[in-house]
Amino acid sequence: MARNSTTKTGLESRTREKIFSSPVALAFVRTVVALRGISETEARQIYLDYINRSPRSADHRGRRVMT
Repeated sequence: MARNSTTKTGLESRTREKIFSSPVALAFVRTVVALRGISETEARQIYLDYINRSPRSADHRGRRVMT
């Protein structure tokens, strides 16, 4: 029986753990949570978008993307 799953793979989970073990990443997340009043999950996604320079993510938040 095949399973459709949207969970992260082990590699993706370990990568995120490594990224967010950084004191800088944690400080960024805590600051964004406090200043914007958003969830930690949303703040973590903003951080990941920033370090990945994802234009799709910036567009999703309503920012204009220069092309």
